[in-house]
Amino acid sequence: MKKLRIGIIGLGMGGAHADHYLTHPAAEIAAIADPDTNRLNKTGEKHRAAARYTDGMAMLKKEKLDVVSVATPNKFHMPYTLAALRAGAHVLCEKPMAMNAAEARKMLAAARQARRKLMINFSFRFTPQSWALKKQADTGILGNIYFARS
Repeated sequence: MKKLRIGIIGLGMGGAHADHYLTHPAAEIAAIADPDTNRLNKTGEKHRAAARYTDGMAMLKKEKLDVVSVATPNKFHMPYTLAALRAGAHVLCEKPMAMNAAEARKMLAAARQARRKLMINFSFRFTPQSWALKKQADTGILGNIYFARS
């Protein structure tokens, strides 16, 4: 099985990304980036990430990655996502996607142009409860849904 080389930028929320990626046998944390060297080294040791950067852009320029998690403060989501897509990686970006709709559209256009996946991390989308509700909604038992809140 080919290993997926994963890079993570931002190790606050990104630390949880690393934990979950490693539940899949094809995943390897190839590179991580965070300006906090303490967090960088702690996460790097925990997940055996050989490549560690204090600058996410430097990581994207140097490493050949299949997937990049962008788990930084919101204002950095667009620039890191665009750079990761240009580098040929699929991107999982934390929410909110962008600072505004124009940035989000730019990110989506870049993903389409690069022919890469861009996914926003709505983690409850994959819970058994969410799948069960979706299955029920698909049967029509709930009628015509026009509003939902969770």
